[in-house]
Amino acid sequence: MAGMSMRDIKRKIKSLKGTQRITAAMKAVSAAKLKKAEAELKKIRNFARILREITLDLASFPEAESVFLKKDNKPTKQVLICIFGSDKGLCGAFNSNLIKTARNKINQLKEKNIEVELLTVGNKVTNYFEKYTNIKVKYKWTDVFRKVGEDLAKEIYSAIINAYLEEGFDEIHIVFNKFINPLRQDVIYDEFLPIKSPQEKQDENVVGMEVVPSYEILDNLVKDYTFAWVLNVLWESATSEHAARMTAMDNATNNIKDLIKKLTISYNKARQAAITKELIEITNAIEAMK
Repeated sequence: MAGMSMRDIKRKIKSLKGTQRITAAMKAVSAAKLKKAEAELKKIRNFARILREITLDLASFPEAESVFLKKDNKPTKQVLICIFGSDKGLCGAFNSNLIKTARNKINQLKEKNIEVELLTVGNKVTNYFEKYTNIKVKYKWTDVFRKVGEDLAKEIYSAIINAYLEEGFDEIHIVFNKFINPLRQDVIYDEFLPIKSPQEKQDENVVGMEVVPSYEILDNLVKDYTFAWVLNVLWESATSEHAARMTAMDNATNNIKDLIKKLTISYNKARQAAITKELIEITNAIEAMK
């Protein structure tokens, strides 16, 4: 630490130790929140996955018809992209990865002359797109991740259904961080609605089965699946945020520890140099007195 006096180094070490206590405390808080969020995620994740599989399974029948099914002859003119970020920072690349993925997809859609508007959840992504882009944020939720649950999911679900059925959006896409483990969260870009029907079922177990199409049943199933998936995405995002922040604070704590170690070495070297200088001066003074 060239150019720093012993007093400056000592002051810097003291400041870093204070910061280290803060990052360690934030890591502990995030670890506790992660455990709780992960427990909630496990409750909804399998349910949402199974409901999605059932919905896709029914949609795969050639007789199936619904306003929520993809029609090949209908061109895509408007897309609503739903971005689930975080309310707070200090969580590594959690939000920047979401924004990067969303911007890439938006550019691809605009190259096809498709109009894009946004639904944002979380302060960080909302502030970014409102301040630094000219993309319209049609729906937004901020300061919400302290109250993740069914009520919040219903609000977002209602906006998505309204956008698709009433506002004229041809497709609804969702971008979020999927929790894999405390050290890994993957950005998922999901072309959510309408449902792209898989190829006609060829399973021998259903050959000869007569399927009577019901608009109401499939429409209601898709709505239930949409609500469950929104709730699942909220908990995926909340869990990933706590994991990302815990990892970021752990890295910060370790980096501060290394920096304190280097500063301590520099302080000891400076102190030793000062002591050596004093000894030389004393020795020279004694020699001069002889």
